[in-house]
Amino acid sequence: MAIDCTTALELLLEAEPADLDGSASSELSVHVRECARCRAVGQELLVQQDRLSRELAALRPAVGVEDALQKARRERMRRSRRRQAWRLAAPLAAAAAVAAVFLARGPEAGRMPGEVVALPASRIEPSVEVSAGQNVMVFETRDRSAKVIWFY
Repeated sequence: MAIDCTTALELLLEAEPADLDGSASSELSVHVRECARCRAVGQELLVQQDRLSRELAALRPAVGVEDALQKARRERMRRSRRRQAWRLAAPLAAAAAVAAVFLARGPEAGRMPGEVVALPASRIEPSVEVSAGQNVMVFETRDRSAKVIWFY
């Protein structure tokens, strides 16, 4: 059963390329081979499909989807490592800064005015020789290099 041009034109919009150029064995393909008007429409559809394919190919990204995903994953891992490094380094840097402040203030830091502080014993003990029956007392001062020796 042969098809008419109205039915052929509706079918051409969904037809395979072989039907559009009349090289298939379907009823539509037979009609396209015999009808000049439907053959012109089929040829125009093939030209436009080819043009559309070229245009879409030009719009494809230069980088494949997998390559783009891998690049994004690597970048995310790099940022994550950097954040982890700062999470560790920031508290260490803060602790070092606090320690530096306390060390820079010296041994007098943190004492109240007038507070009596027991200084550690000198490593070099003074040696004082006195005659029999004489008493001596050695006082340490804040300046470790100075001692007060009292004979009585």
